Order: sequence, then C-alpha cells, then structure tokens
Amino acid sequence: MSNDEPLLTDMRHAPGWYSILSEPAPAKRLKDDQVADWVVVGAGVTGLATARRLGELAPDARVMLIDDYRVGYGASARNAGFIIDTPHLTEELTDEENRCHSRLVLAGTEQLESLVQKHGIDCEWSRKGHLTAVVDPKREENLRSTVRMLEATNEDYEWYNRDAIARTTGTNHYHAAVLTPRSIMINPAAMCRGLGETMPENVEVFEESPVHRVEPGSPVRIECAEGTVTAKNVLLTTNAFITKLGFLKGGVFPLIGCGSLTRPLTDGEQAAMGGEDEWGITGVTTVRRTQTNRILIRHGTYYTDDFRLTDNGRRNVAALHQESLTRRFPMLRNVEFDRTWAGVFCMTMNWASHFGRVEPGVFVALGYCGVGLPRGTVSGTLLAEYAMGGENDLIRDVQAVSNPKRLPPQPFLGLGIRARLAWYRWKSRTEL
Repeated sequence: MSNDEPLLTDMRHAPGWYSILSEPAPAKRLKDDQVADWVVVGAGVTGLATARRLGELAPDARVMLIDDYRVGYGASARNAGFIIDTPHLTEELTDEENRCHSRLVLAGTEQLESLVQKHGIDCEWSRKGHLTAVVDPKREENLRSTVRMLEATNEDYEWYNRDAIARTTGTNHYHAAVLTPRSIMINPAAMCRGLGETMPENVEVFEESPVHRVEPGSPVRIECAEGTVTAKNVLLTTNAFITKLGFLKGGVFPLIGCGSLTRPLTDGEQAAMGGEDEWGITGVTTVRRTQTNRILIRHGTYYTDDFRLTDNGRRNVAALHQESLTRRFPMLRNVEFDRTWAGVFCMTMNWASHFGRVEPGVFVALGYCGVGLPRGTVSGTLLAEYAMGGENDLIRDVQAVSNPKRLPPQPFLGLGIRARLAWYRWKSRTEL
C-alpha cells in the first residue's frame, strides 16, 4: 500500500490457486473524488463478508469495497485451502476461549457453505475432513495434546495409525494422525472471486486501487492511488498491512507462509502414488492432493519487516518443497511445481484478534494467527453488525477473544520473532 506499489496485479507473484483460474473481467478502479456511506478496505474473506453484510443491512446505502489487487489474489488465497471448523486450538488459551473460537469458526463455516451453495460458486468445495499428522514418533505427544483439546471442546475426531494414513494418502511417511471429519477443502482464490462477484447490488468492488492513507474523523477520508473517498465510517480488514496505514503498529506483526502447487499429475503418476483421490494433511508441513490432481506443499514461515520474500528466498523455498514432496512420494520425484508463492498472515502477541473501533470512524477486524478463512468470514460479518450498533452472542464471543497484548518495540520484536522461528524450525526439523 505504499506509493511504489504496482497498480497492476503481478502474475509472477500470484498464488497457484489464482494462476489456474480463468482470466477475470477487467478491474474497476477507484478514480476521482467520491462519497460513500460505508467503505471497506481489504477484499479478503473478512472484507468480503463485511461489505456483504453492510449491503444487506443498509440496502439503500452506497458501500464501497477497495483492494490493492484483484479479488482472490491476496492473503486469503495464499493459504493451503482449508476451512477447519475445529480451529488450531492451543493450550495457551483457556477452555472457554477455545470454545469461543469453536463457535466462531462454526458460524463462519456455515456462512461460507451457505454462500457457495446459494451462488453456485465453483471452488472445489469438498467436505473430506483433514488429518493433523506427525512424522516423528517422538512427537506423538503433540498429537495427544490436540486430542485432549478436542475432547475438552466436545469435537469429533478419529485416530489414524501409519497404515490408515497410508491407505488414505499413498505414503507411509507419517507415524500417526488425527482426522477431524468436518473440515472442508477448497480453492481459496476461486471462492474469494465468487464471493466478490455475488455482492448485493449496492456494494461496489474496486480492484487494483491501492489505499495510501486513511484519515480518521467525521467524515473519514481515504486516499487511493487515483482518487479519494469520504465516508462516515471505514472498516479496515487489511490483515497485517494495517500497519502500513499507520494503525495498530504496536498490536500486530506479519509472518510469511510459503506454498507450492504442482502441475496436474498424469494418469501413470496417480496410479503409482495410490491412496484416495483427494485428501489434506496439516502439521509442520501441510500437504494436499486436490480435485484437479495437483499436490500442494506448504512449509516455511518467515519474518520480514517489508512483508516480502526475496527471489532468492523463493527459490530456496521451492527447493525445500521439492524435497518434502520427494520424501513423501519418491515415485513423484520428477513432478515439478508450477508455482511457488508467499502469503502474509497477521499475528498477535497472545493469539487474540483485534475487533472494534480504533479511531473515530475507523473500525478493524483482523489478527487470526494463520487460521483466517472461517474466523475472518464471521468476524467481518460481526464487524458490520457492530459498526451499525448491533449486539449478539457471537459479537460477545469475538470480543472475548480480542484485545491482544502490546508488542515490544523494535529491534526487540524482530529479534524475538526470528529467535522463536529458529527454535521452532530446529525443534520440528524431523517433520519436513
């Protein structure tokens, strides 16, 4: 969102999910000086849900949704494509906080499923569940910890031994796994594009329109690359990029996650691989076999102040992903990745999100710590309701898991994050 950001979406850095979609219609860019009733900045899943709900609640209002790039190109499409309705529960939270998370992700999942079905969005939607797996037998206790949290929140699960995993995936690389059966797998770029194309009539979507500045007040003024907007309220759903606009600099920080997607497997490669025709595994390394017969690998988390992965870093990540693929499926050693990409996710100090008003006329919803598809969707819907004066049980849930601790200043923050990531990589080195 800085002045040197390109206006055109750069396909060289597009996520694999986006690159396999058909060419979209030309982008509508925000130009000249305009006035709106409501403005939403950021067209990921949170912003899409926020704008949709504003349009539904205020059908006579002018609602504008603005994004730097094309819908489906940004962070919400740079993940592994899981909608996990049993979130990454953590022992750092209380059981009641984990229950709040569970209620929120269930509501977000139901909302997404309803919209995909209602509008016939073709996004490889699949209720196959997903496996949380470990490679090293010494890490089985980590999996048992997951089971304890699932049981504490009354979540369904099934334990898989090595043979059961092999029957599903075609590899005996894993020691054990836990299946959570309600998880959904999708192409996230296709889902986001479909959501953007099916907005209420009073919601205008502006793409390739970088926002450079937001001035709080009455009205709020939003400066874009080629125009401005004034509105009574602006709702920021910009992930960690919110710090580029001058908000929450002491409240959130970016991490970069990296993914790769192969070309489609040939019939011979599919036969040699065996296993079921679609599945997904999360863990230190995330692996999926998709409906389009591609393999996704997601591994590697990095911290950088400028939100970017260098070209050399991208090459190193691709080589790491190729090694991960070959370790699991030696019969696919000649299968190359079509695309390797990086995506920014928004982290906080204590797994708590940001939700609510931060300045006069400025509201935010962000900070889902890497599990954002259902959480972002429900939080966007709730932010719209909250900004319009609404109250309900889910708003109270999202408020209960918000208000993160303040971050330490630089350079201590960067040093601490890099040290923690290095420790985690060493500790989980056997899971590649």
